[in-house]
Amino acid sequence: MAPRNRGLGSSLATNLETLHILESNQNGVPFRPPSGFRPTLNVPRYLFRVCSSGSAGLTTPDLAQSASAASNYALSRTCLFRLDDASLAADMVFKHLTWASPRAADNLVSWTSSLLTALVYVFYRHARFRESFDDISLYVVDTTRFPDLTFICDLDLIRAFRQHSGALANLEALRHRKHSVWAGSYHFGEYLSQGSLGLTGRCCSGVSARRMMDGGLLDLHPRFAEFAQWARGEEDWASLVVQLREPFYARSGSARRQVYPNDAQIMSRIGNLFGVGWRAPVAVALLALAPNRMGATDLLLNFRLLGPMWNPVLEECFDAAAAVNPSNMLPEVTEFQYNLNDAYLEFCELKVGTCIDSVIDTLQVAQQLITTIESTRHSPSGIGRAEKRKRLFDLVRTLGGMIEHVFPDKSASGEGGGEDIEEDT
Repeated sequence: MAPRNRGLGSSLATNLETLHILESNQNGVPFRPPSGFRPTLNVPRYLFRVCSSGSAGLTTPDLAQSASAASNYALSRTCLFRLDDASLAADMVFKHLTWASPRAADNLVSWTSSLLTALVYVFYRHARFRESFDDISLYVVDTTRFPDLTFICDLDLIRAFRQHSGALANLEALRHRKHSVWAGSYHFGEYLSQGSLGLTGRCCSGVSARRMMDGGLLDLHPRFAEFAQWARGEEDWASLVVQLREPFYARSGSARRQVYPNDAQIMSRIGNLFGVGWRAPVAVALLALAPNRMGATDLLLNFRLLGPMWNPVLEECFDAAAAVNPSNMLPEVTEFQYNLNDAYLEFCELKVGTCIDSVIDTLQVAQQLITTIESTRHSPSGIGRAEKRKRLFDLVRTLGGMIEHVFPDKSASGEGGGEDIEEDT
């Protein structure tokens, strides 16, 4: 009997270990900085990742693995802040951010809050590594569906380890350095996760660059068609991202303009590729490729021509309560967040208007009924009911007067309706 018990115990231990691994994979390895360290930059709700079969690690709609995790290295289950040697952690951060890290030693995965950066990087990978547009995909994650500190900004990670690496300190200076020609800086909204991170239910299915191009991507920016034709060696993508931000800095005092209908249709069509719940953020992020464009609600309403009607409440894709942090370093991300919130607020305003119209219609019916009741002879014994009725009627008239005062174009007087009610009675 003893061997059987040991076998059962071993089996139970194996199952528990498997459950622990699955649980760890689902939530990844959150960053655990020391108590005195506080991230200075909030993590945006939506982050983008561009990858291909040639990318380090593994990314699918269900899983994002660092190169170390994909190789099943023990290092992949250890938080960067908990490594015994801080200089090794600093070296990993520097090499990852400068694309110099040996794959098996790299436990970080890159994301960006800037769709502009992500799209230019698509063209870079195509030119630099001769990758097919069919093989390059864009993923989107909703960071609110992950535990805190699953993601951390590159600038915060650099700040945490710069004292252990002069190279990191120099990289921090570069991130803040102004371009020699353009107004922006070399900051690309990069965020990092670590280890093996479960994405099921928290990430859209990846959409290939080819499908986005078939949807009209190259028509959304005058430079995209040029980038798609880059030869190897022409892909100075970092400087070009800074250059493409220039209109955001030069727009001072300019009026907002409506997005062109054809562009709105393209944004809706590309957004729709990502599916319900993800289509709206992607479409609005495309709108934010240029500054001062209005029409987020219009392009989202286009979804009714492509599939289910857009409803931000049911899709839970907006968060108007989230503060927008204006960033001069990432103006396209600020524009995206403002547009996202504006669309949600406009939707809410429309719903409030619909509710007000319903209230007005109800008050009109109530006023018509009051007219009918007041023209009816009452029993002298119903004094108590008459007093209650009077209070109710006064309330209806007060509400009607308030609506006429606030919305003079929306009458709640119900004129002439009483006669119709009497005829039906």
